[in-house]
Amino acid sequence: ALGGAINVLTKDAPTADLGESRVGGKFRSQYFTNNDERAVGLDLQGARGPVGVRAGFERRIADNYTAPEEETFFEAADKSPGPFNDPKYTDEIPFTNFEQWNGYAQVGTQGHFGNVQLYGDYWVNRHNFLLPIGGPKGNANNPPAGIGQNLEHGNLVAKGNLIAGDFVVRPRLSVQTSIRQSGNGAGDQTLDVIEDSGGFDDFDYDVDLKTDIYTGRLEVVHPEIGPVGGTLGAEVQRQDANTRGLSELQPTADTWNVGLFVFEEVDLAPWTFNAGVRGDVRTIDAEPNDRTTDPDALENDHLTLSGALGANVKVADGIALATNLSSGFRAPSIFELYTNGVHGGVAAFQVGDPDLDPERAYSADVSVRVRRDRLTAEVTGYVNAINDYIFLENTNENRGPNGNGRPIYEASQTDAVIPGIEAKVETQVRPWLHVGGQAAVLWGTGDGLGDSRGDGDLPLLPTDNVEGFVHLTPDDRGPLRSPRVELHLKHGFDKDAAGTLEPFSQFDNTSGKPPFGTASTKAYTTVDASIESRFALGLGGEPSLRVAMRNVFDTTYRNFLDTYKGYALSPGRDVQLSLSVPF
Repeated sequence: ALGGAINVLTKDAPTADLGESRVGGKFRSQYFTNNDERAVGLDLQGARGPVGVRAGFERRIADNYTAPEEETFFEAADKSPGPFNDPKYTDEIPFTNFEQWNGYAQVGTQGHFGNVQLYGDYWVNRHNFLLPIGGPKGNANNPPAGIGQNLEHGNLVAKGNLIAGDFVVRPRLSVQTSIRQSGNGAGDQTLDVIEDSGGFDDFDYDVDLKTDIYTGRLEVVHPEIGPVGGTLGAEVQRQDANTRGLSELQPTADTWNVGLFVFEEVDLAPWTFNAGVRGDVRTIDAEPNDRTTDPDALENDHLTLSGALGANVKVADGIALATNLSSGFRAPSIFELYTNGVHGGVAAFQVGDPDLDPERAYSADVSVRVRRDRLTAEVTGYVNAINDYIFLENTNENRGPNGNGRPIYEASQTDAVIPGIEAKVETQVRPWLHVGGQAAVLWGTGDGLGDSRGDGDLPLLPTDNVEGFVHLTPDDRGPLRSPRVELHLKHGFDKDAAGTLEPFSQFDNTSGKPPFGTASTKAYTTVDASIESRFALGLGGEPSLRVAMRNVFDTTYRNFLDTYKGYALSPGRDVQLSLSVPF
């Protein structure tokens, strides 16, 4: 993730004392009132000495989500064109239902040598997606239009944390499979149609993409040399992207990436310094198709170097300053390089650019961190300068006869700057009362994106926001164990779309085409609440129950990054029940 990191930590396999066994598990169930969403899950685990296994599954089904019951554009008296028009859909939003399956299994062992484990999971999500085309509900001649999609993801990982003298060796091998299948964008291939036309496995999808990713990684943690400790590593990855559908939204392509890296940390109290460097070689080789036949355009090679420097100093008891300087890169994806077709989900014709350069980011941040007995706080200011930032540019042209078809978006690049400030604070006012809040403000501009080709706003940036919470944790009463009450408030500020660069910018069109919806969004405030507790019923494990209410006041709003903001409202009030029973 450019400018950030996602660290996924898998649970270790369970263990038991030598010669002993233990088994257990947990039953989970949920119900959400807004979209009649139901879920059940079961987790099982067992161990015999140092060898343990864990397995589980979850099934989830949901109907259409419900927005506040407001006037639609077609019902409103004021139909003047421009932003902030009433939406096309309110109340029950059609074609937003879904169903999911998820299962996993894990086996591992540990001992004086360290630990090793094998982990696998598979996830399936079949959902409808409401398209911007189609008419209002109740119109038999022009009903709402939806598209059915099937998403699947499998993951198999073998990894170890092995002790070799004073070194720690961490090998990792993984195989991932990702499938994205979608009906056409005409609005006549929903989940029901796909299921009635031979089933999900045999249906001829308009878009059918399958990607297999094979990754080998080896890290070696070397022993400390004085105040210096760190890790050296190498990673090899192959991506096999196969386009199998009727519409080649992107070509079949192979991607290789080889990386070498080192990270070191120096502890010179009260100072701590860290530094890392990584080199990557990346090659993309795409197969020719009806749209892209130039051999030179089908091969992309990138050699990049990235690195980071950081420092942290303790300036007083519980107070520290930290700063980081870093550079990173992101190579353009196959989709950004070669896409050439209708992307039904955004109602646009998208065109890639095989000459795109890798994004190169240069980042700097400064933080003040406070951790006292009853207070935790942090303020961070940052700036992220990205050369050759990749985005979709609205060409202001339409595809089709007489230019009446879908808008054409092309992959483009600019030099961008994204500065921002983030702050958060939490305090324990009383042993039973915990309050806090956070705020985030950011900007983003790109060269040549504004009027007269000056600096202009970047698309797809979140709104500035402020959040606050109150946690009440009273003492145990009767069968109640660790009861907790929470109130959460969020305020999102208003935000203007980045002109015609913003996806769904046509909904701000003052010419009246389309006349409904908006791409810019107004400020809004939502309130969430929850209450939860474990229960000591003398039955062994303590079951827990959580009751939460999202959007307590059924506030009418549109989240700026909500895909449906152009023609529907964001979800209304939702009561959520969650039950967990260990055994």
